[in-house]
Amino acid sequence: MTASYSRAGQTAPPERIASIDSCRVIAIFAVICVHTNPFMPQLFPDQAYRLPEYLFSQPTRFAVPFFFMVAGYFLGKTTLAGPERWRKVARYEYRLLMLLVVWSLLYILIPSFWPDLRHEGYMQVTANKINRLLDSPFRTIFEGGRVHLWFLASLIQGVALLALCTAGNRTSPAVALSVLLFAAGLLGGSYFETPLGLHFPFYTRNGPFSSTTCLTIGYLTYRKKPAITARQGLIIMAAGLGLHIGETWFLWRYFGRHWMTHDYLIGTVLTATGLLLFALARPGFGRQGNLHTLGKYTLGVYLCHLMIVDVLGPFTRLFELHIWQLLLPLLTYLFSVGLTAMLARRPWLKALVV
Repeated sequence: MTASYSRAGQTAPPERIASIDSCRVIAIFAVICVHTNPFMPQLFPDQAYRLPEYLFSQPTRFAVPFFFMVAGYFLGKTTLAGPERWRKVARYEYRLLMLLVVWSLLYILIPSFWPDLRHEGYMQVTANKINRLLDSPFRTIFEGGRVHLWFLASLIQGVALLALCTAGNRTSPAVALSVLLFAAGLLGGSYFETPLGLHFPFYTRNGPFSSTTCLTIGYLTYRKKPAITARQGLIIMAAGLGLHIGETWFLWRYFGRHWMTHDYLIGTVLTATGLLLFALARPGFGRQGNLHTLGKYTLGVYLCHLMIVDVLGPFTRLFELHIWQLLLPLLTYLFSVGLTAMLARRPWLKALVV
């Protein structure tokens, strides 16, 4: 997911790469799997369901780091390259800010749980959401009007830091800052219970902690153009996935950290890096089945999919069927694509979703 412009005098949209778009589709479906929470213990308390619950929640965490890396890659290719660098950065950031504001307002104004609407009424439901946001102003700044919009807020901060650190065509300041921020984010998040854990008065998933690191990896991938084969990219991805699973076990076994509470770990970033390298090494991936054609809708799907979850989610408690747990992520994706495609056909709405 990247912000790009095509008006005269602005940053031209980057040339689409079929494999990147195909991997975007895979990644956004992974995000939806996390947010639909299949086999949740409230409905499936039996221990036999903890493994599928884990598989839908943790190995899929590579997705958002991958989105950050793709953004960093194309930033290096367009926005941070050539003349008028800071003007292009400002326009990029403005677009992200407008998306954050508009979608926050939409999520505030559109009811998020329709059974509440019947019992409390629209005005009360909306007032409750506004009050929750006002009660936690610091978190609201970093997340916007709905929790998944943290991606946009973090991207805004990460892009600003990357642009500053790479001024003068340098890369070492970006690398150093990325390592420090990522380490602080881990120690204040998933590694908090370890002897090295740090206390922060905010959620370290949000902000520049992971976004700056992943943006920098994507940016350096464009700058350095590592000679990695598709097979090597898959090996890196598999190693990262294994490391992520190992970290969840280690933190649970020795420090009591529940294995479902991790947003990102060291292995998560390695998994996303491997996927990016694979996509760049095999640019035609996904073209044969036209999977790549759905990639252009990824931004819109990410932004609107929780609206679909809000509509379909209550049926989870009505059905409590195993097949519904598998259908919900797929239906959420398909309806989100449909909504995004519909909005993209309106010129005055297109900027909100692509």
